[in-house]
This record gives sequence, C-alpha cells and structure tokens, in this order.
Amino acid sequence: MKLNLKNKNRLFWIANALGWLLYGIAMFFFFGKGKIPDFTTFYLNFITYLTGFVVTSLLRYYLRFIQKKIKSIIVISTVLIITVYAVTIAWYLFDVSLSYPVWNEDQIKFFNKMLTFKGLIKRNYSQFFLLFGWIALYYGIRFWIDFQNEKERKEEALLLAQTAELEMLRYQLNPHFLFNSLNSIRALVDENQKAAKSMITELSEFLRYSLLQKDVKLVPLSRELEAVKHYLSIEKKRFEEKLQIDYNVSDNAEKIKVLSFMLHPLIENAVKHGMKTSKLPLKLLLQSYVKNETLHISVCNSGKWVDDSKEDGTNTGLQNVVKRLRNAYNDNYSFEIVKKEDAVCVHITIKIDNLNE
Repeated sequence: MKLNLKNKNRLFWIANALGWLLYGIAMFFFFGKGKIPDFTTFYLNFITYLTGFVVTSLLRYYLRFIQKKIKSIIVISTVLIITVYAVTIAWYLFDVSLSYPVWNEDQIKFFNKMLTFKGLIKRNYSQFFLLFGWIALYYGIRFWIDFQNEKERKEEALLLAQTAELEMLRYQLNPHFLFNSLNSIRALVDENQKAAKSMITELSEFLRYSLLQKDVKLVPLSRELEAVKHYLSIEKKRFEEKLQIDYNVSDNAEKIKVLSFMLHPLIENAVKHGMKTSKLPLKLLLQSYVKNETLHISVCNSGKWVDDSKEDGTNTGLQNVVKRLRNAYNDNYSFEIVKKEDAVCVHITIKIDNLNE
C-alpha cells in the first residue's frame, strides 16, 4: 500500500513514541538492573526521554526543510553535524529546566561546573551519538518508504499504461463507432464524394494517432487536440446540425505536454450521453488555458449527467483517466465533474511544474 502524507505522519508519531519508550525500558534494565527506582530517579529518567521525544519530533520538521532546500551532500552533511551539536545542547538544557526542581545540591554544583561549551559537549557526548543515530534511522526509514512508494508507483504506472493501451485498442476497434462511421461514409459516397473522402481521411488519421501514441506517455496538448478534432469531425458529419462544437484553447496551453489519449474518454462521454439528454443541437465546448502556473482543461456539454453504473457506458474510461492523472502527478492535479441542470462539465487542472516530468 502506497503511503500518503497523512499515513506517513501517523507512522512517524507511532514509531517515534514507541522507539523512545522501548529505549527507556532498555536503559532501565541495563543500568537499573531491573530494580524499581525511587520517585526522583524515575522522574529524572522520564523527563530525559520525554524531552528527547519532543526534541526529535520538532527536529523532523527541520530535517524535512533542509532536505528540500539543500541538494549538495557535502553541505547537508556539514549542516547535519552542526545541527546535532546544537540540538544536543538544546535537549540537555530543556531536560535540565524540567529536572532542576528535584536536583540535590551535588547535582546543582556539578551542573554549574559543567556549564561551559566544552563541558556541555563532554557531558552530552552520549546524547550526541544518540541523536546522530536517530537521524540516520529517520533518513533510512524515509528512504525505504520512498523507495517502496516509487516501486509501487512504477508498477501501477505499468498497469495503467497497459490499461490505457487496451483503451486505445477499444477505440480503434470499437464496432459501434466503426459501424456508424462506415455507414456514414457509405451514405456519403453517392451524395457527396468529397465529404466521404474527407470522412475517410478523418477516420484514418484518428486511428493512426491512437496506434502511434500507444507507447508514448506525454504529448503536447496540440497533438491531443488534433486527434480529438478528427474524432469530432467524424461525429459532426454523422450528426450534422444536431452537434455544435466550439474550441477555446490558448496558444500557451497547446505547447504543454499532457498524458496521451487523456481527452478522448471525456469527449466520447460528452457526445454519447449528451445526445441522449440534451436539447438539440448538442453543444460541446472544449477549452484550455494556463493561469497561475496551472494548466486548466474543461470539456462541457449540454444535457444531464448519466450514471454509467445503471447502463453500459464509458465510466470506466473516466476512472482510468483519474488513475493515470493520480499516478503521473500525485497530488498536483484535480479532476472535477460539475453536474448542472442543463449541462455537464469535466474540469482538469495540472500544476505546470509537474507537466514535463
């Protein structure tokens, strides 16, 4: 199971709390030899491990910050060594502030004597190595989780790629689509040979695109639009005045790369269900633009939303689009279906920083 941010946070808190608890128990049996300590000894040890838990919990946020900001291994190693020294002293002083009320005079005198930089380092070398080990363990677990997530992501990507290829084959060999297209071509041969030849060209170009793009993950939006226009041109010749198509795509949006064969399930769904639920002519609008470093894509049609669970439809195609978006862009996308009284719109947004990865 791939861990999301919420699961990672929960796992960290459980692991950190459990780790400090087990460490405290181990120290009790190792140094205390299993004897029940008096209240003062128990309190002092409890405070040490409690402050250690608090300090490392806060340290995690700092480690995440420097990991994002610093890319050089040498620089980050130097920063981590300095950090361990600083956090060790901070941990000790935090521990002292809570332990001081129960100290006896000898412990207070010893603390005052060691209250120098050299003395603090010498006094807390064990905490230094403990924190160093904690950081190593933290990064080790983090890298292992990221490795497992990436492995699962690649496996899911392969599965989705295979699913997408099957979807393309379904469109290529869709008997209903081909039957209607060929029937329309046959009808046009005698009536309008020029229109028939044009329809054959559109059909061949659409099938050619679906064949050539089966192994390509990302393509410019302009190429996706070409395939969509070939498909809709065929549908326009079939339905004639019953279908009205509008495009509103900005030039900068056309240059952005998107998942291949991402738009077709949306378009097919809009035409199929729109023809059943909309007042004619069916109005179809495809628009795309870039705003605030985000690509916006919308496919809208007049009519009503049809629940495909109640009939044989293309809901599977929409679900596959969502899965492919999630796999390709993680949390840097959105997919929304807006159901109005007389229109249905599918909105997709993708952060541009993630489009060309």
